[in-house]
Amino acid sequence: MQLRETARLAVEALLANKFRSALTMLGMVIGVFSVVLLVSLGQGAKNYVTSEFQSLGTNFIVIQPGKSDKRGMMGPPVGATARKMTLMDVAALEKKAFNLDAVSGLILGAAEARYADAVSNIQVFGANDQFPKILSIKVGLGDFFTREEDDYGRRVCVLGSKVAANLFGDENPVGRAIKLNQSEFRVIGVLATRGNTLGLDLDNFGFIPTTAAMRLFNEDKLFGIRARSSSRVSLDDAVAEIEEILRERRNGQDDFTIITQVAMLQTMETILNMLTYVLAGIAAISMLVGGIGIMNIMLVSVSERTQEIGIRRAVGARRRDILKQFLAEAVMLSVFSGALGLFGALGITVIASQWVGSFDMTAPSWILLPAFSLSVIVGVIFGVWPARKASRIETLDALRYE
Repeated sequence: MQLRETARLAVEALLANKFRSALTMLGMVIGVFSVVLLVSLGQGAKNYVTSEFQSLGTNFIVIQPGKSDKRGMMGPPVGATARKMTLMDVAALEKKAFNLDAVSGLILGAAEARYADAVSNIQVFGANDQFPKILSIKVGLGDFFTREEDDYGRRVCVLGSKVAANLFGDENPVGRAIKLNQSEFRVIGVLATRGNTLGLDLDNFGFIPTTAAMRLFNEDKLFGIRARSSSRVSLDDAVAEIEEILRERRNGQDDFTIITQVAMLQTMETILNMLTYVLAGIAAISMLVGGIGIMNIMLVSVSERTQEIGIRRAVGARRRDILKQFLAEAVMLSVFSGALGLFGALGITVIASQWVGSFDMTAPSWILLPAFSLSVIVGVIFGVWPARKASRIETLDALRYE
């Protein structure tokens, strides 16, 4: 039997029971649709996280007190901190680390910001004049505080755009005095609107000099140190310098943790890749369900068409012709199902990507062919048994079948 004739007979057989064929295809359609959609979601999440990290640059360095136990399952630093971090550590890094472009100590605290009758509870960063360079943030109105203002502990502040709007409305806040926990600070600048980055909304923060923050929050130690290497190429050299300088200041003790942005990004990518593969694997299970549906309907079809099989055998059809015909029907079901699921998922991902511009979940090209191929393979595997059963029916038994 010619391939074209086999395909024509398979299509006619499927169209003879349109509703049943459609229901049979539904399971496989959902399977392919789910695989492509969930992989697209995972890839979109990966792209989003990567872009958020890259918005900070690729040479961002986090230095925290305490040594992390990398072998531990709990993650946070283990054991007590042997030595606190101070502004002297920041000064040492600025003086001796030639591969660092910017360094800032960091104080973090909560404060009640008040102007006239307006009150806003905000998070406050204590940092130096290098902090905007480290986090790639820009001042939209006024200026950031200077090194001199930090050295002398001047009570000046820079507000995030949302904080400024909450306290001042349409009024220009530059030059106005606000109170942070009852201490008066003069507003010298407002950050340009930045939005949420990796869960941190700097528009809702206030920024004051490190020394002023220490007095405001009654702290004698830093929350941590943030730095930026001169370039991506010099990142490893910068980390080595930081380790050497801090170790020297701590009598050889490694009681600090250094995390680079590249390491954070690699960790996140590994986690998101694993999540994507797990989601794809779970979705692929629905393909097996669809394959079982195809096998079930094909077995029913064999029983219903037993006399037809007998007649065809009587007029000269060979066993392999019967096998090809029923196998072709299973392949047709899986091919049509795979195509519908594929195009449905592509349409949804394209529409969703246009609707949510900041989250690109366009289906990656590498999943399309495997998803379609898997649907066809599953259809063939689950169609072999019914086709084989049909081909092994004896001619006389088939003709006598009622």
